[in-house]
Amino acid sequence: MNTARRTTLIVLLTALLFDRLFWQHAIGVNLSLFALLIIGLVLADVGWRSLSRGARAAALGTLVSACMLVVHGSIIATVAVFGGLFLFAGLAHEPALRTTIAGLLQWLSGAVLAPARLVGLAGAAIGERTTPRRGRRWAGLVVLPVVVATVYFLLYRNANSRFEAMTAGFLDGLGEWLADTFGEVFTPHTLFFGLGLLFSLSLLVRNGVTGPARHESGLLDGMVRRRLKRPLWMAPRPMNALDRERRMGVLLLLLVNGLLGVVNAIDVHWLWFGFEVPAGFSLKEFVHEGTWLLIISILLSMAILLHLFRGNLNFHPANRTLRLLALLWLAQNFILGISVFLRNYHYIAFHGLAYKRIGVIVFLGLMLVGLVTLYIKVRERRTFFYLVKVNGWAAFAVMVGLTLVDWDSTIVRYNLHHWNSGEIDVDNYLAMSDKVLPLIYDDIDAVRRQMAKHRENEVRWVEHLVPADFDRDLDAKRARFLQREAAQHWQSWTWADQRTRTALAARHLDTD
Repeated sequence: MNTARRTTLIVLLTALLFDRLFWQHAIGVNLSLFALLIIGLVLADVGWRSLSRGARAAALGTLVSACMLVVHGSIIATVAVFGGLFLFAGLAHEPALRTTIAGLLQWLSGAVLAPARLVGLAGAAIGERTTPRRGRRWAGLVVLPVVVATVYFLLYRNANSRFEAMTAGFLDGLGEWLADTFGEVFTPHTLFFGLGLLFSLSLLVRNGVTGPARHESGLLDGMVRRRLKRPLWMAPRPMNALDRERRMGVLLLLLVNGLLGVVNAIDVHWLWFGFEVPAGFSLKEFVHEGTWLLIISILLSMAILLHLFRGNLNFHPANRTLRLLALLWLAQNFILGISVFLRNYHYIAFHGLAYKRIGVIVFLGLMLVGLVTLYIKVRERRTFFYLVKVNGWAAFAVMVGLTLVDWDSTIVRYNLHHWNSGEIDVDNYLAMSDKVLPLIYDDIDAVRRQMAKHRENEVRWVEHLVPADFDRDLDAKRARFLQREAAQHWQSWTWADQRTRTALAARHLDTD
C-alpha cells in the first residue's frame, strides 16, 4: 500500500471513530480517548525523538488535561485538551516552530486548507489512471462558465424586478428538486462526519504551509544592533535623533516613576498590612473599578517600555540611566501587581470565591510573569520574540495547571464555610456544575443561614431568599442531572458524574 492510500485510510478510520465517539454525545471520556489516539498516531508517524521540545511539552500537557477531563469533567479541561491537540499538531508536523502562537497558526492554516488537501489526498490515493483525463478537461471547461453565469444571474435578478418575478418559479422548482435529491444525502449526521474527516486530517497530516516556520527562522532571543540605511534620494537621518528619544524616555520614566512611587506607598501602607473594610465602604466598587484601571496601567507601562527598547536604543552608549529607570519602573509595576492581587484577595475574603475573581488572579499571575520577562529583556537586551515565546509557554502551562483543580467544588466548599454569610451569592450555587450537588445537600443548613443573613441586609441582591424556593430549584437541578446521567452513553462518562451519582445514592437522593 502506497503512502497516500495508507494516510487516506488512517484519516478515514479516525473520522469514523470521531463520529462514533462524538455524534449526539456530550464531552467526556470520548475526548480523552480521541486525544490519546491522535497523539499515538502522530508519534507512530514521526517518532518521539524527532519531536521538538515544544511538541513534547504540548503532548504531555494534552495528556494531563485529558486525564483531568475524565476526573473533573470541567470546561477548562475541555478547552485545554482541544488547545493542546491543536498546538501539538502544529509543532509535531513542523519541528522548526518554537512558539505557541506559531504552532496554533500552523494547525489553523492546515484546518483552513483541509478541504483542498482532502481532495488532493483522495486523488493521490485513487491513482491517476482511474480518472480519465478527458473527463477532467470537460469538468474544467464546464465549471468556470457555470460559476460566471450564476454570478450574472444573481446580479440581474436583484437589479430587475420583472426578471426576478419571471425566474421565481424556476428557482422554487430548482430548490425543491435539490432538496428532494440531496436531502437524504446531506443530513446533519453526514455533515458531522465530514467535519470529523476534515478535523482528523488537520491533526494527522502535515499541511505543507511554511510561512510560520520561515518567519520564525530569522528571529532570535537576543537583540542584534542593526544599521538602518535610507535610500539615496532621502535626506540623511539626524545623528542626534536616537539621543533625543533617549532623553525623552528618561524624562518620561522619571515622571511616571515618581507618580507610581506615590501610588505604591499608599497601597503598601493601606492594603499590605492590617487592611480592614471601613464602615459604609463599597469594597465591590473599590475592586471592580480600581483593579481594572490598575491592570490597564500595568499593560500600558509594558507597551511603553516595549516601544522604548524596541531597537538600537538598547545599544546607546549613554542609556544606563534610561535602563535603570526602566528596571525601577518594572519593579514598581510588579509591586503594583501585588497590590492589585491584594485588592482581589480582600474582596474574596469579604464576598467569597467566584470564577471571575479566580480569573483575575490567573490573569495577574500571567501579567507578573510578563513583567519579569520584560525585566529580563531590558536588562539582557532580549527581543520581542523572546517575550512571545516565554509568555506563550507560560500561558499554556497555566492552562494545563488549572485543569488539576476541581474549581466548582473548591468555590462551593469555600463559600459554604465563609464567615461573612450575608455577602455570599447563594444563587451561584445553582449555577455551578452538577458535581457540587452532594456538597450543597450536605451543608443545606449553611445555605439557609446565608439566606437568613442576607434577608437582614439593607440591599438584597440575590433572588433566592426563601429556603423553600431554593430547595425546589435544587431538587430540579438534581432531577435534571439524574435524567441526563441515566440517558447518556459511555462516550460521555466522567468520574465526576460517577462520584456525584454515587454520593447522591448514598444520601438516598438518586431518584427523581
